[in-house]
Amino acid sequence: MKTRTVMIFGFMVLFLIFGISSYLQWEYSQEIKNVSEYHKRMSIPSISTLNDIKINFQMIHMLSIEMIQTDVTDERYFELQEGYQIDRVAIEKDLKRYEDLTFAKNSRGELLASAVMQNQMQDYIFIMKQILQNNDAVIKQYENKEILGINALPLLASIEEEFHNTIESDTSMEIRGMEKVQNQIILIEENMANIFFTSAILAIATAVGVIILTSKFVSIPISRLILMTKNISKGNFKEMPINSKNSDVNEIAIALNKMSKDLEIYKSKIIMQEKLSSIGELASRLAHDIKNPLTVIKVTLDVIKTKNKNLSEEELEKFQRVNEAMYRITHQIDNVLDFIKGKPLQFEKFSIEKIIDSVIEDIPKTDKIKILVVSENLEIDCDFEAMKVVLINLVVNAMQAIEGEGEIKVSSKIREDKAIIEIQDSGPGIPQEKLEKIFEPLYTTKQEGTGLGLASCKSLIEQHHGTISVKNNPTRFIIEIPRKIEPISE
Repeated sequence: MKTRTVMIFGFMVLFLIFGISSYLQWEYSQEIKNVSEYHKRMSIPSISTLNDIKINFQMIHMLSIEMIQTDVTDERYFELQEGYQIDRVAIEKDLKRYEDLTFAKNSRGELLASAVMQNQMQDYIFIMKQILQNNDAVIKQYENKEILGINALPLLASIEEEFHNTIESDTSMEIRGMEKVQNQIILIEENMANIFFTSAILAIATAVGVIILTSKFVSIPISRLILMTKNISKGNFKEMPINSKNSDVNEIAIALNKMSKDLEIYKSKIIMQEKLSSIGELASRLAHDIKNPLTVIKVTLDVIKTKNKNLSEEELEKFQRVNEAMYRITHQIDNVLDFIKGKPLQFEKFSIEKIIDSVIEDIPKTDKIKILVVSENLEIDCDFEAMKVVLINLVVNAMQAIEGEGEIKVSSKIREDKAIIEIQDSGPGIPQEKLEKIFEPLYTTKQEGTGLGLASCKSLIEQHHGTISVKNNPTRFIIEIPRKIEPISE
């Protein structure tokens, strides 16, 4: 089992817990919203309207009593009658507003009042309208002198009592509805609290489970991995088997074992490089010590040839053999020095044709080997001397590989943003088992070679951000380098 699997499973459970919890919380929040809308659009306006109706009816009742105590012909009566009509209109408006509340809707377009409550509200409205009509009838009878004021007072008192009973009953109904809604809010709050605590407990339990599983499948195996790293740091590269149920730990163990094996190889290489470095220092001193006398010999031979114009063919041939021997010695010394120096390159734009011409001019001439140059007219960014060293090495190797007469073909071409240079010879080829090692330092297939020429070539081409490879049938060394080399910013 992977640690990632345990973590993903744990996160999925936590996500599920909080997802369900959030959904339920959202549902309850919608219910609270509905309750809030009921309060805002139904309960509070209804109770407020009923209170206004009650106040205005109280004014009508007081005016009614004062009117039946005043003579209908008295000017005061008309003033009282006008006030009565004003309050009467106000009650009608309040009743109309209360009636509209029976059809009030929430933000989703649903009726706030239930069907039962709507019927009760309509009944109360009808009763209150009937009470007002009865109150108007008593006043009318008094004005028509159908009843006396003393007889009208008990009727008005009865109407007032009926009105108060009705309004109190209606108000009680609205208050009960508000209390019911308030109880719903309390229940919702309790449910939300229960959901919160339940989800919190489940989340904590899941987290503890993930920690326990992680500890079991990770912590213990990791302690063994730490032991492995300590052994590696002490130079003990012995492979250590770890069979853990955690595949991540197994992968790390495999990687550590591989690293241990690689470090052992690198350690051997470093020791070899240190030996090569020591040999290189000695070789460098010897190369300088040999090169200087060679220069003296070459200059002396040139002076002898210059002063002796009448040398025979046999003598000239001997001079030529000496020159070739000195060239081979100088070439091998240059290979050693080039490999050891590793001097930084200076990149400029040069024609490949110019580099190849310079190479052909510097190599020893022979009538047995024909050199054919096929080059496109192109320029590349390169170090002139470095590229020349590479091509001289490859051409001289090709000449040495040809037994007797043969041909060397030097070609160059452009493919997209790369320059490709090939040196092909008609020699017998390189044994297949030696192809992979041919660019390794100190490896050579020739008795007179140092094993550093091709290694130096590979190093110089890589410094040009390119590659060098070799193929058989026929033998071809292929160089690929970019035409343009961007300067490295410091």
